[in-house]
Amino acid sequence: MSGISLDQKGFGSRGRARIPHRGPGERPPAEPIAVPAEQRRLAVLSFAADKDHLALARMTAMHVAGLAGLPIGRVTDLRLAVDEACALFLASPADPARPGTLTLSFNRLAEYLRISVSGPAPLRPPDENGLGWTMLCALVGEPRWEVRDGIGTLTLTEPIPTGRA
Repeated sequence: MSGISLDQKGFGSRGRARIPHRGPGERPPAEPIAVPAEQRRLAVLSFAADKDHLALARMTAMHVAGLAGLPIGRVTDLRLAVDEACALFLASPADPARPGTLTLSFNRLAEYLRISVSGPAPLRPPDENGLGWTMLCALVGEPRWEVRDGIGTLTLTEPIPTGRA
């Protein structure tokens, strides 16, 4: 099995829950994503890059978006966008025998919620004319894709209604 961690800093006194479930030879979850000082980290979720764990990503996205004060329609759109973003990493894994770890980072930057999905870069970048990318653009505007040192990061940005926490 793989390691699953959830970091809910900024959402009360729960702090950090970590459930290590690594088998022999499995790598620990990816290092935490560096967050610039002007951002406030809301939550981080790391999980095995496997379709069976996508429900964790969807539930976390809904929870964070709801706590950020987004209307229910936007919450469900972000849930779908996060699901699609994770699926892009699963479409053509760099090493199918070792799927690696996906990490979702939810950060507050001024009046925006920034969601970053990172993991081992797929063999091919997302097809900007493909259905998955078109769906992401329809749900969140302009997603941003980058690869650095073999790690792909897909960033989604959602405005937070004025006057919301």
